Amino acid sequence: MKLKWFLYFSLINYISNEEATENSELAEQLYKQLFKHKRADQIEAIKSLRSSLNYEKQYSMIVLMTEKIFGTIQEARASIESSSFIPGISEFPTNERVRDSLSNILENTALFGEIVLRFPDVAQVVLKTNNNWDVLLQWGIAFSNQVKYLLDKSTIKLLYLVSQELNHVERDPNYVNPYRKENWMQTLNEDIVPVKKKKKKEIKKGPQLRKIEL
Repeated sequence: MKLKWFLYFSLINYISNEEATENSELAEQLYKQLFKHKRADQIEAIKSLRSSLNYEKQYSMIVLMTEKIFGTIQEARASIESSSFIPGISEFPTNERVRDSLSNILENTALFGEIVLRFPDVAQVVLKTNNNWDVLLQWGIAFSNQVKYLLDKSTIKLLYLVSQELNHVERDPNYVNPYRKENWMQTLNEDIVPVKKKKKKEIKKGPQLRKIEL
């Protein structure tokens, strides 16, 4: 995976200023493909986290991840907002600093989105420890939606589900997060089919012989 990103950035860095406009479309297409690979890696990592650790370790790991994720998004936001890049209007950036900032926002917003959906009870507790994180997440989702042409369909859907999960938008009447504890327990109970006890067959007694006194 690291090799793919190295080849991508090496190719982009060969683009000169004069060629930037002509090659912006190529750079965009390359990024879209590599973003899909990045997302696949993220999903596998989150699945592994969910299956391999107990609750206490999951919580500790998620806290550390959250601090790093939002620290990265905050820095990338400051960098993007100080540049001439306008999401939804500007072409895909060929400037390395702007491009890195754009990537960090999209990838880390999606990563935390996976945490929110797959660890909803933990994520909401963690978000309450720092109000700025929730605000920053909403900004990241809004920013990502402005450049959704860079995202795959599953990531676009993910961001919408995250907004519903955190009540940033009105929930769809049919919205259910199966990873929530109460929903998971309900599903588990529904899957358990009670075993009916077989009724013992009653043995009908026939006419009994009476003792005959001699």
